[in-house]
Amino acid sequence: MRRLAVSALVGLSVVMACKPQDPNRFETHVEKLKDTGDRAAGFAGLEQLVKSVVTSPNNKDRLQEFVDKVIPAFEEIWDTAPEQREQMLTILRDVGRPEAVNLWVKAINVDGSGEGRKGTLLALQGCAKAKASGCSDRAIEQLSTLIENASHDKGNEEGRIRLEIVETLGTLEDKKAVPVLIKAMEQTQDKQPVAVHRAAAKALGDIGDASAVDALITVTFRVPDSPSTTDIGNRSKLALVQIGEPAVDRVLEMLRGKHEEANKLAASHGVDIAVVKQTAAGILGAMGTNKATEELVAFMPKDDCGAKPEADPDPEQVGLRAFVANALGNIGDPAASEALCSCVNATHNPGDMWPITEALGRIGDTKAFSCLVDVVKNGEYNPEFLENSEFRHQIRWEGLRFAILAAKLADVAKVRAAMAANKDAKVKDKFKQWEDGIAILENCKEDKACYLKTLQNASAPWFAREKAAYEISRLAQGDATAAVEIAKAFKVRNPDARVTMAWLPAKMLGTKKCTECADALEAVIEGEKGSMDATMQLPVLTARTSIAKLD
Repeated sequence: MRRLAVSALVGLSVVMACKPQDPNRFETHVEKLKDTGDRAAGFAGLEQLVKSVVTSPNNKDRLQEFVDKVIPAFEEIWDTAPEQREQMLTILRDVGRPEAVNLWVKAINVDGSGEGRKGTLLALQGCAKAKASGCSDRAIEQLSTLIENASHDKGNEEGRIRLEIVETLGTLEDKKAVPVLIKAMEQTQDKQPVAVHRAAAKALGDIGDASAVDALITVTFRVPDSPSTTDIGNRSKLALVQIGEPAVDRVLEMLRGKHEEANKLAASHGVDIAVVKQTAAGILGAMGTNKATEELVAFMPKDDCGAKPEADPDPEQVGLRAFVANALGNIGDPAASEALCSCVNATHNPGDMWPITEALGRIGDTKAFSCLVDVVKNGEYNPEFLENSEFRHQIRWEGLRFAILAAKLADVAKVRAAMAANKDAKVKDKFKQWEDGIAILENCKEDKACYLKTLQNASAPWFAREKAAYEISRLAQGDATAAVEIAKAFKVRNPDARVTMAWLPAKMLGTKKCTECADALEAVIEGEKGSMDATMQLPVLTARTSIAKLD
């Protein structure tokens, strides 16, 4: 009997020893990491398990288990396992937990070697994903070193490490990084790829410290860049929008032609001071600050406003008036309506007449509405400025869109009277495209829920949805919940309506933040990346500006 018992115990031990280890337990793989002969298998199994955990829903407990069991094991073997560091850093990046900060700090080491480069990039990506603030000091130190001597960031991907460091510092939003980011912005183009300047501008905007304002103003004139929706001019403008009120006074100085460094840099590149002022006007418009209205109105050419239009107006005057009108429209301050209205017929040139009409529609107060009604009745382009004289009255049907957007229920009779005053068959036919806007105003009246129903209906006519958005912004001023619904409607297919859906949330909320609004706008942009055509450029730029204000 004793022999049988002993035999049974031995058999049980053999079975237990041969029982396969559970691959879903972190301990199974961690144990193998400690044995250099079994380490490769341990990492292979760990990589598979981590991939499963990261992509699983409700994985909070498993990720904490990773922190408790795997990170200490990595720390234990780090110094003796240089050949596995890339695997460790990849796993740590994919998990993205801030508890890995000690290993990331060790890995951020730009020493000129290929291993150091790979490790640094992986570590920075991990720091950014985990938003591990403990990475900041090391990242700042390495960026400072590379700015002084960029020899370790050259080659086929020149500037890649600096770009990754700058983007990481922006994600971490650590104010300690502001001085080195400003230093990066101040580099000349021969010392640093423009992509790094762009990323530095974005990072400074994300951090939002007012000490960066002058660097953001001047970088546009320090570093030439190819025009795009993400060029250095647009990136620095958005950063100034993010900083907001603390930046306004310095941009106003720029508008007055008194920002000496910006003027000096512009002159060094052969850029006239008028361009500096115009750039300032665009920034102030993007900021949407009423504080700039008076000076922008003063800056707008008005000498020929109210006079008989010249046969050949100065193209520079036309262009500048259009630019300022756009800025005033983006601000949407009724204080600008009088000046805009007085200049709408200055030239009868589409170059400035259309932007002024659009700006009046954005502002939409009583004075602006009255002026728009007059445009619908009497507006016309000078045929000398048109390729086809059949579009002489195009401003009337384009103006009608904005007259309807600005109209309240009591104004419908005036809109209809202006439409009836037109006898031209083509104009009357073009007017029909805006009937949906009048119909929803007459149907919903002051009922916000009624407008909301149309706004949310993706199958509704786009102009009805645009008018619904205008009315909701009027009836629900300051209401973040309503602003979110308008932001979601940014997916509307018409580019003009998209501009409205992008602009209104920030306008109706003023200085209030709305992360959900920003996320809704961003979701559409990301979802359609690569499929948008050129007609969507202005909607995207408008959305980016609103995101900068809202987030």
